[in-house]
Amino acid sequence: MAESVPVLVGTAGLSAGECFMLHDGVDIVIGRSRSCDISMRRMSAYLKAPAEQRDADHDFNTVSRRHLRLQVRGTVVRLQDLSTNGSFCNEQPLEQQRECDLATGTFTLRLGTRESFQLVMLPKDDPRLAPKPAAAVASEEPDTHSRTDRADD
Repeated sequence: MAESVPVLVGTAGLSAGECFMLHDGVDIVIGRSRSCDISMRRMSAYLKAPAEQRDADHDFNTVSRRHLRLQVRGTVVRLQDLSTNGSFCNEQPLEQQRECDLATGTFTLRLGTRESFQLVMLPKDDPRLAPKPAAAVASEEPDTHSRTDRADD
């Protein structure tokens, strides 16, 4: 049986179908900004959507540029909300830092009104963790929004 690793699996919104291995000892920031470790602007669904649809997507805009910090230590993931629109763990607002021990089960995360993920342990050889082809990375569009175009919700 393969070793299990902490994984973030997108379940709703633009993140649906995305899968990210969370490496031990690493701090990860999720948000709208391309400078985030996990950027909503680099999700496949975002890249495939027409620009006018992306610009009109109110739910996408409820995700702050820097929305949620994950600190990974073994099977424990510490969550810290960085946003003003809220982060939720198992549908409870993150009002302070919270630790999730993945050895005890799966946790549901939601950023803003729609973007949802499962925080779970998966076998290291799970096919969803296979690297994406280079062509998918190369197709990313430049960020057309300046840093000052919107408040950081």
